[in-house]
Amino acid sequence: MKNIYKTIILTLVSIFMYTSCDLEENPPFLLTDDIYSSVEGADTALNGILSEFASFDYYAANFQHTTLYMSGMIVPKKPIDIATIGILSPSPSQNYPTNLWRGMYIAISRANDLIGNVNEGDDPEMDNILGLAYFLRAHTYFNLVRIYGGVPLHTEPTTRENIHKPRASVEEVYNLIISDAKKAEQLMLDAGQQTGGRPGKLAANMLLAKVYMTLAGNDNGSEYWQKAYDEAIQVYGQYSLVSNYDDLWSSISTANNNSESIFEIQFNKEHSSAMIKLFTPNNAFKGKGWERFRANPEIIDNHMARYPDDPRINFTFISKYKKSNNKTAKVYPSDPKRKNFKTAYPYIYKFFIKDNTATTDKSNYNYVLYRYADLLLMLAEIENELGMSVEAHAHVNEVLKRARESSEGAVEPADWEGLSQDEFREAIMKEYTYELFAEGQDFFNARRRGYDWFKSHVIDVHNARNNKNFDLVYPDNPKGMLLPIPTVEIDTNEKLTAADQNPGY
Repeated sequence: MKNIYKTIILTLVSIFMYTSCDLEENPPFLLTDDIYSSVEGADTALNGILSEFASFDYYAANFQHTTLYMSGMIVPKKPIDIATIGILSPSPSQNYPTNLWRGMYIAISRANDLIGNVNEGDDPEMDNILGLAYFLRAHTYFNLVRIYGGVPLHTEPTTRENIHKPRASVEEVYNLIISDAKKAEQLMLDAGQQTGGRPGKLAANMLLAKVYMTLAGNDNGSEYWQKAYDEAIQVYGQYSLVSNYDDLWSSISTANNNSESIFEIQFNKEHSSAMIKLFTPNNAFKGKGWERFRANPEIIDNHMARYPDDPRINFTFISKYKKSNNKTAKVYPSDPKRKNFKTAYPYIYKFFIKDNTATTDKSNYNYVLYRYADLLLMLAEIENELGMSVEAHAHVNEVLKRARESSEGAVEPADWEGLSQDEFREAIMKEYTYELFAEGQDFFNARRRGYDWFKSHVIDVHNARNNKNFDLVYPDNPKGMLLPIPTVEIDTNEKLTAADQNPGY
């Protein structure tokens, strides 16, 4: 991947003129008319889609701003964010969800160009590239439908004649996602045959499993649980957990493209990650930190209460660190008093600067979207709903065993045994947070079982923990299940009106 973005710079246009009146990249995304006639050209077009995944408007920043603030588990730093998206009440013109919408539709537009110009069956390498485009489009529409609900469906290269699209139903969006993901599975090569850290076809199976779990919702008898199992079980055993939980973030050599990774965004010197900047304060190193994301106190409290001395805690949170001037800074829970906003919330160590002598916030750490531990927890949840208790316990215990063995002598988290189906369901939903906190899954897992679950397990738990005048209070309002359709989309898309806005906005 080191030279991917150098290649892209030679072939991609740097300016994208975006409104719903002009989704076309103007000038076009790729300059040459015959770019899709060769494997090399189509590969460059695929890199263009991946480059948008790594852009500030998508996974490099605004996906984080949007989904973490709306997860109900994170406190922002900026006053404007605290007063809006920080209390689950973003405005339709707020920059984060607006820019995320734009970034995702740019990725979709580029995928549509590739899909519309590459013929299936001409060449195995071209088929693989085409399959990856279908996968990336499916993944992005899956994000869109879970964040905004039904959205306009663009499935072909954009022209001025087809630029305006009505809001599709949620069902129509899911039908496209499933169709695209199945096409991707059919066309993509296995992970071992991919180049540059690209995902293999099993990533499409994991995507489908997530889709079916979302469609099952809180219906414990839904037929979608079996569909989810049929997809997830294909991934089982094809990847492996890294031996130590810390290795997932401690160094680039152990974090990037390891045995646990199923799909990750690749960063390098030419296109570096901004994650350290987003999660680290200025005084923790000599670079520039924004400290945009800190954990609500109940997140670490609940983890410590459930699994005292769980090794994952020390690599998920940091509450005491050496500042760049060598003085020690403490926040909750190392400073238990929570006297003011500055000291009341722990930082998230997964993406925190690891070298306080660093002079830059730029990082070559990749961003992992699907990893094998998530698949194991998914499989355990699915099996529990299907009455497969033995298998469910075995799969979650694989994750707990790795966590426990990440620190010598640790006895927590202990293996699960003897849980009823209801007890297991309650426990597994919390386990996603303990294992995957701040990794891009919290917003979705918190809402997947519906508003009543989100209210009782996130909103109410958070509000009950608040005991300071600066702690945020979340409203009891189902409008926070979705974000608003951006004002710019409603204003410029001739097939949308104010009536298409999500309830409450």
